[in-house]
Amino acid sequence: MWHPRRVPFLVRPALAAAAALCLATGFATAPVAHPQRPVEVDAASTPPVDRDSEASRDDARPALLPDVVNAAARREAALSRTEADIAARERSLQVSDFVKQRAAAEKKLRYAEKVKRLGYDPKTSDPKDIAKQIMLSAHHWGKDQFTCVNKIWTQESQWQWNADNPTSSAYGIPQALPGSKMASEGADWRTNPVTQIKWGLKYIKSTYGTPCQAWAFKAGHGWY
Repeated sequence: MWHPRRVPFLVRPALAAAAALCLATGFATAPVAHPQRPVEVDAASTPPVDRDSEASRDDARPALLPDVVNAAARREAALSRTEADIAARERSLQVSDFVKQRAAAEKKLRYAEKVKRLGYDPKTSDPKDIAKQIMLSAHHWGKDQFTCVNKIWTQESQWQWNADNPTSSAYGIPQALPGSKMASEGADWRTNPVTQIKWGLKYIKSTYGTPCQAWAFKAGHGWY
């Protein structure tokens, strides 16, 4: 019959066998972990914290902030003024360009009105070119009629405004007889080729109708 008091006797051989087996296989009993004791720090070996230095650095940081803000504000203000100045100059240049363009357009318009009023471009200096323009603007005669005018006045005066015929008192480009007749076109008939041309073309139109008809007459009679 089994009795609990017999257990130690029976377990001993098993424990001995187990111990022998552990020694044979190289296993050992795991060490028991013991709670670590807190490491005591020697206060004398630790450098003291400079609380005054830390406080001074902390005090310095906020002191720099207003200066940075003020500098940034000044730079922003300067940038704004620069942008405003650039915009103002651009507007000034635009206004100046507009004024110049308008003045140039008005000047061009006034000059065109002057050309229309005179019947020729006052910048023209060649009497032949002046005659071409006046023939077209005042009498609507084209190049074919100018050919006849050129033949007549080349023979009469070589287009010289001061051509003077000593035997007949004919004068000027159209050889008006007498020259004083051209005063009806201007008091400067003695020196102004434009005045002489205007008078000569009107004379041809009133007397012969067209320059080519005047040339036909002159070719047959030697005068017109």
